[in-house]
Amino acid sequence: MNLDVRIEELLPHPVESVWGALTDAASISDWLMATHDFRPQVGTRFRMKTGHLSADGWVEAEVLELEPPRRMVWAWSIAGGADPTCVTFELAADSGGTRLTLTHAGEIDSVVGALLAEGWPSRIEVLRRSLD
Repeated sequence: MNLDVRIEELLPHPVESVWGALTDAASISDWLMATHDFRPQVGTRFRMKTGHLSADGWVEAEVLELEPPRRMVWAWSIAGGADPTCVTFELAADSGGTRLTLTHAGEIDSVVGALLAEGWPSRIEVLRRSLD
């Protein structure tokens, strides 16, 4: 399946606060999935623990692009040799807050792709609550 998720959300927080939540391992663990080895640096490979996206419970990721505090791109693959998909976070100041645009695209197993397409909106809501 060709995964093509795009979510735009206006968060009532400054860009720097949202960027911090997207680039801090403890914050990522709170709103997305548990990770201990994330660093906001191009080339960083990290893992996130999930209970339902992969058979072994891990998502393998790598920071591909980083333009603080505006843009970050991850390669994202379900452990087990699947080709990576691409997750992009883009931030822009907007109406006293931050417009977050998240895209997740690439070829992926249809079951996993459906879980991701359904799951990203709730993860963004958890991000919103963590910032409040």
